[in-house]
Amino acid sequence: MSRMFILAASAVLVLSAQPSLAEMDMKDMDKHMKEHMGGQTMQEKGQMNEKSQKQEKSQRQDGAAITTEAQAAGVTAKVTYNNPGAAISVFNVVLDTHSAELDQYRFEEIVVLRDPAGKEHKPQLTSSKGSGHHREATLEFKDAELTGADYVELVIKGVAGVPERVLKFDLTEGVKKSI
Repeated sequence: MSRMFILAASAVLVLSAQPSLAEMDMKDMDKHMKEHMGGQTMQEKGQMNEKSQKQEKSQRQDGAAITTEAQAAGVTAKVTYNNPGAAISVFNVVLDTHSAELDQYRFEEIVVLRDPAGKEHKPQLTSSKGSGHHREATLEFKDAELTGADYVELVIKGVAGVPERVLKFDLTEGVKKSI
């Protein structure tokens, strides 16, 4: 009888030390999201204001490139202005989601550069990669004359039901905003 008790107690201890299948799935999902959603875990994402349809993050990279990020309707747009002040503006655009199919969007058709005068410039696609939920492109705007501009806006149109995502790069103070 004491042998059965010890065996049963050992089984309870072993089973309680092992994570449940549901916990393992959540850990795997959390790891996937952390790898593909900018280093945040599901718990960290859950702590953000869930009512907010739009979020922004900004950072300066390499002393010259400016990166900003906005989220709306379950799609995160992360844009890096690679060469502020250069004659030909180059942007990296990354779209990430876990809920929508992004293959239907052509970057050269949904992205424009809006100058301070309100004129929209179409890009030339120089590279593209990814599919499904994770897409990335490098775009050049050869006809945009931005010398002396205080700011520039990169506009992503019609993704996941959002008419426009406006990512504003303030070139005078290095302040980045998304609208």
